Amino acid sequence: MLVRDPGFTPGVREVDVLVDMLTDETLGKPAERAIARVGAAALRTLRPRLETASAPLRADLVRAIGRLVNEGQAPDGIPLLIGSLDDSDAKTRRNAAIALGHAHASGVEDALLGAWQKDKRPEMRRSIAASLGKVGSVSSLSTLRDALNAGDPDLARIAGRASMMIERTASRGRGTSIDLARSPSRPVDILALSRRGLEDLVAEELAKAAGVEGVRVSGPGRVGAQLVGPLSSLFAARTMLGFRFVLPTEWTRDGEATSEVIARAVSSEPARHVFNTWTPGSVRYRIAWASGGHRRAATWDAARAIAHARGPQAEAAPELVNDPSGSTWELVVETSHRFVTIAIAPRALVDPRFAWRLGDVPAASHPTIAAALARVAGVRSDDVVWDPFVGSGSEIIERALLGPYRALVGSDLDVHALAVARKNLTAAGVHADLRVADALGDAPRGVTLIVTNPPMGRRASRIAGLSEMLDRFVTNAATALGRAGRLVWIAPSPHRSREVAARSGLNLDWARGVDMGGFDAEMQRWVKS
Repeated sequence: MLVRDPGFTPGVREVDVLVDMLTDETLGKPAERAIARVGAAALRTLRPRLETASAPLRADLVRAIGRLVNEGQAPDGIPLLIGSLDDSDAKTRRNAAIALGHAHASGVEDALLGAWQKDKRPEMRRSIAASLGKVGSVSSLSTLRDALNAGDPDLARIAGRASMMIERTASRGRGTSIDLARSPSRPVDILALSRRGLEDLVAEELAKAAGVEGVRVSGPGRVGAQLVGPLSSLFAARTMLGFRFVLPTEWTRDGEATSEVIARAVSSEPARHVFNTWTPGSVRYRIAWASGGHRRAATWDAARAIAHARGPQAEAAPELVNDPSGSTWELVVETSHRFVTIAIAPRALVDPRFAWRLGDVPAASHPTIAAALARVAGVRSDDVVWDPFVGSGSEIIERALLGPYRALVGSDLDVHALAVARKNLTAAGVHADLRVADALGDAPRGVTLIVTNPPMGRRASRIAGLSEMLDRFVTNAATALGRAGRLVWIAPSPHRSREVAARSGLNLDWARGVDMGGFDAEMQRWVKS
């Protein structure tokens, strides 16, 4: 039937027929979706039908009107929903309460609170509580808090969640931030994240940073250390992807829910030390699961447990507000058997390392990859640096920021990429000669260092003859370099590149397999003999 076709968009005159289908067990949902595609004009039919329909159909009509309101198409439907809270049919009243959870308009909260007093059925109050959590204000909190002790576990759970939603919305005006200049009163364990294969580069950078001690590679993509100075110390590691504060692992006691273990960890002294040290305003958090997925029920259970954490340590804890969209911190929860480990990751901060990145192009290097290439290339004051696949300019910018050089040259066949690179170079305060040139045959004179990230990945894999093109590039690079010149790049087909480079008079000096985010490649440094 046509109504089941998701591409079917009915006219206004067909709404009447669709309304008659709403009570049909198999056609009701498709008919409701089809009415929504008509938009606000559908109200011209839905309003009079609602006034004359029998009880079962009225409930379905209210749901259809609510769908229009939810999609922002028919604000004029809100008064119809409010009026339906007084309907003689219980299902119609409940559908109206549910639909009003998407109606951010004057009078909605008062109408829901009024319906709460008139209709004391548990199922109705559960629906009203859920809607108040979305559209209510602090005016609803006393009603919702009373529901916590009403003897209905489901209502208590929904009212508790709604209260938390209202409280976090009300507190957003207080602001939230992380102060990078603050130092801890005692050493704090941190975990620096890196791309797999580049752990040693991250560790080397952190070991040289003032304010960081005890640096060691602790696993694939993981570098452990202790922070003793300002939080900004960590940004000395330009190859680092990010960092977290890892709390001591907690053991799940007999009869204890995971949410209670999470609450115990988050209200513990080590966690409060992190929050208190670096959060000048309110502490707002979101929960993420290391195993992936949203796990909404588990997230709400954990947030509720955190809000009601009790014990000697929790008494002095700062106010913690669960706020996924406006969070200061992210709590990354990892569970294994009866163990729970939580890492606290910063969210409300701007990474100061790559402020030059004003523009980007498809398949451009992530700045941390560019920083790694520059570090592997090393610094020589007489370097004439060439990036033949310059893209957005990341590699030559990162090389320039490392130390002195004689000249920087970037080339590309894409004039748009050159324009983006020019903008980024200006933001970084770096001057380079940018030109349209073919990496397979052109080269600047006197080049001593070629540092680049060539096309690779899914987008580049569609380029016909890509492997042969990169073979020709390696040959051209070897020709362009003088004695002791270096080629530092990422090879998507490392074994093939090794053969071509060796035939061209280049000697492999350093290599690491690197996770490029979904595929592996090899970062290589070649020196011309």
